[in-house]
Amino acid sequence: MSYQKREEKAVRAIKDAIPDSLKKDMIKASKGMFAELYENNEVFPKHYLASAIDGVGTKLLIAEAMEKYDTIGIDLVAMSANDLATLGPINPFLFMDCLSCQRKIQEKLITGEIIKGIVTGLEQCDASSILKNSIRINFGKGETASVDELISGLKPGFGFDLAGCMIGFIKKDQLNTQVSIGDKIIALRSSGPHSNGYTDLRHKLLKGEFEERPEFKKNYIGKYLLDYDLNGTSIGNLLLKPTRIYLKDIAKITKNFPVVGINNTGYGLKNFNRINQKVEFRINAPLEPQPIFKLMQKESGFNDEKMYTSFNMGMGFFAIAKKQDSEDILQILKDAEIVGEVTKSDKTRTVLEKEGKKIVFEGY
Repeated sequence: MSYQKREEKAVRAIKDAIPDSLKKDMIKASKGMFAELYENNEVFPKHYLASAIDGVGTKLLIAEAMEKYDTIGIDLVAMSANDLATLGPINPFLFMDCLSCQRKIQEKLITGEIIKGIVTGLEQCDASSILKNSIRINFGKGETASVDELISGLKPGFGFDLAGCMIGFIKKDQLNTQVSIGDKIIALRSSGPHSNGYTDLRHKLLKGEFEERPEFKKNYIGKYLLDYDLNGTSIGNLLLKPTRIYLKDIAKITKNFPVVGINNTGYGLKNFNRINQKVEFRINAPLEPQPIFKLMQKESGFNDEKMYTSFNMGMGFFAIAKKQDSEDILQILKDAEIVGEVTKSDKTRTVLEKEGKKIVFEGY
């Protein structure tokens, strides 16, 4: 069973275990989307409360292998911040983290380096000056758990895991969740692989000389060391490059234009299909992927469908906008391009047109 199928079944079991009574204040329009919305007219009558939670996955192993821990926290913040950004002019209000680690992470004060990254990420999330209000991001109470017997790392004592959640507010009259035929799909460039597909990236590209656990070392079939130079930068640094945070970019455009956001995270282009409308999201001018993706496809032998399902392929976030607004939006974003449009369809699907081929992505 593939890890995606395994994950799908596990998530389904989780959903089945949650009674409707514990979702009674959730806005139905947010079901299945990147962030959930909740309503309480007594406490916040003009706003929805938005929530998202995530981890960083096995990118943490790259930080451990590189012995560089001060950027991985940016990735943790980005995973939730970019999910919230899909809602539009969102104001992040509170971020909370949980750091579970073995003793060396504590003894060598690596905990502080990890938190420095989180702080850097949160500094990139304050949209109050853009949206001209007083709702600012706060770093809430966190948890540091000593779990020597529960997890492991590349080397004894260095194992750790991260989880983080973000809560924000969006005005009810500024929420956009529906697209229309003729809308333009704008792609914002990614900073690299972000925090997705790292199990494949590590196993297919790297030799795994840093892995001391024999049960995992056998999974590495790549031929590159972390210091291998790829276009002037080592593969290790390329893989550790922080996830770009799009929250401020989206705030800049959505304060004036109606936009529906798509975070190109796990499952790749299938993320469009979270919008449950009978439309086709046609991508006919995709951005050029960065060299790390081209190398990955060469070394892994993955076809285009697999690559655009597992990785962002240079397109980290999408903004679906009205045709008449698209050029103005491009002037604001600068590093974005129109890559497609919303067309008629009898069911929800995404279609990538590349080099004369059509690749259809259905379901999520």
